[in-house]
Amino acid sequence: MFFWIHDGRISPNPPLTHADRVPKIHPTGQSAPSEIGEGEPQTTPTGSFLHRKPSDVYKESSAPGEKPVFFLHEMMTNPVLTKGRDETIEACLDFLLEKGIRHLPIIDDFGKLVGFVSDRDLLDKTKSYEKENPVSDIMIKRVLVGSPGAEIRQVTKVLLEERIGCLPIVNDDNVPVGIITRSDLLRLLLKYPNLSLIV
Repeated sequence: MFFWIHDGRISPNPPLTHADRVPKIHPTGQSAPSEIGEGEPQTTPTGSFLHRKPSDVYKESSAPGEKPVFFLHEMMTNPVLTKGRDETIEACLDFLLEKGIRHLPIIDDFGKLVGFVSDRDLLDKTKSYEKENPVSDIMIKRVLVGSPGAEIRQVTKVLLEERIGCLPIVNDDNVPVGIITRSDLLRLLLKYPNLSLIV
């Protein structure tokens, strides 16, 4: 499940998915097969890995003894590092550099997500007098977030369609509980080389 948080409140409009933005790739060169297994030599009645249940694909792609990964909560970075909305731009940049991270969720006094900044946003502002201003002045206030139970392939699709580099993960109270980046997904793809993350 994915939704927008705007200035600390849930937006009623979830992000739409557009099939034409991320075309499906089929081994036969067709955009999509007319029947499962049709046109694919030596396939079983269940079809190729592009047409089977995600759980079956993940299980077959993992090495013996490895636990297959299905959902965000199984691979998100946790605990997530955050800063308060009253922190200065300079302090937030120093924090990113110290921790070696590129994305920083911003929270209010109750720990709820109210914004988001990247290292690029902060670097741009520290070149001017604005570096002593609060980070709330420059943070992105409309943030796309995911729930811990979101399926990994859908997360990949959303990141591609929305052209964003990471996704904060929040609980039912809009408190950040994790974060996932495109780098995390690339590492997963390296670990499971036979896995098609987007179907």
